[in-house]
Amino acid sequence: MDKKIVIDKDKCIHCGLCLKDCVAGCLEFDDEKFPKYRINGKEDCFGCQHCLAICPMGALTFGDKNPENSEQINYGNSDDLLSLIKSRRSIRYYKNEDIPPEKISKIIEMLPFVPTGRNVDCLHFSIVETKEKMDEIRSITDKKGYDSNFIFRNATGLIAVSVDKSKAAQSCDTIDPVIALSYIDLYAQSLGIGTLWCGLAYDAALNTPEFYSMLRIPEEYTLNFVMLLGIPDVKYQRTIQPEQCSVSIIK
Repeated sequence: MDKKIVIDKDKCIHCGLCLKDCVAGCLEFDDEKFPKYRINGKEDCFGCQHCLAICPMGALTFGDKNPENSEQINYGNSDDLLSLIKSRRSIRYYKNEDIPPEKISKIIEMLPFVPTGRNVDCLHFSIVETKEKMDEIRSITDKKGYDSNFIFRNATGLIAVSVDKSKAAQSCDTIDPVIALSYIDLYAQSLGIGTLWCGLAYDAALNTPEFYSMLRIPEEYTLNFVMLLGIPDVKYQRTIQPEQCSVSIIK
């Protein structure tokens, strides 16, 4: 990653927000009160780009990331997001059709924004996007003695997340993939794609070399989990009514 920072001195207002918000404390003011790396700051930077994101004037360019190419922040509607969370269901019945490629593309567009510990690029995503390829996987796992109809239902796609443990931040190698799948889970539902966290598919991938090979997981990565995907063939009419979970409020 190119970590060079360039300050547009005509735009910078010397507010210091980039210094204040730098997670690793990499920045300081120079003699003219323009941001610069402190000694060893560039080496300590882990590329979160908070400095680029927070600058009110768009005066800071990070590597090849120009603020003019960033989108405006939009947190959406909190009630809509809560409704999505409440409405989300595990889907076990899917239509016999491929997921539209444009919807897969939207998921792929979202993936670089998934947070990881220390902003480390340590995840690999394997996406099976066609019924034809899923049928191949079913055939392979059936020969291994698995009940593919029970494992994969009639899902027409899946996404597997793998992690490079040598790159992942300490203690984050198991949680980073789970965070990623949680993002995928909710975003997929918003696109009309059903999902199912599938431990049985994960087990089948680990124990069926030909299936595992089809996922094209780089050698240095370890498979973490598998999520099934497809267009739902079931429509829920209302949210469930779960019991209140255990909560401690500390004031």
